[in-house]
Amino acid sequence: MATFKQLIKDSWKLAEEEQAATYIDEVFIGGVVSTMLESGHALFDMSSTGDYHNMMFENLDNQDRIIIQVRHENNALAEAKTLGHRMQFTCGYGMRAKKIGKLVSSSWRESLSGSLGDIGSIMYDVQGNYLFASMPLYIIADDYVDLDTLMPDFDKMAEDLSEIMEKLKEFVKVNVGA
Repeated sequence: MATFKQLIKDSWKLAEEEQAATYIDEVFIGGVVSTMLESGHALFDMSSTGDYHNMMFENLDNQDRIIIQVRHENNALAEAKTLGHRMQFTCGYGMRAKKIGKLVSSSWRESLSGSLGDIGSIMYDVQGNYLFASMPLYIIADDYVDLDTLMPDFDKMAEDLSEIMEKLKEFVKVNVGA
């Protein structure tokens, strides 16, 4: 039979697990920001609607920009334990465009979308003199954050972010003439 003291401890443990499930996205975002800063990028802009967390980083050496948008799909502990902490994760790579006039042609954008092969769907956006190629993904935050200690796996984040950015940068350079 459990003691009153043990019931209180168990109750607090369950309450802490429930609470941690609601802010796993903040831990994940903190890991992303730390990883990007460590890789030589400056945090240029950050905003949140509560659902969508938006970040923009700039490489101070070449002025290339990285945009990242994160949306935590579920906050309920039972759902997270069953499905994992699912997130919409969009990463974009932007370079100063040399041939901005190309963007006016929608047929140009459609022809590029077919040539992407192994990196998925791409959306385009022109912001100032920058041209961004971005890729939406679904990820499981559990792969990047230890749920017991709430510590990000910085090495995995760095490796995966680097891979995504390299593919997007390659696409922008080769196909867009940035």
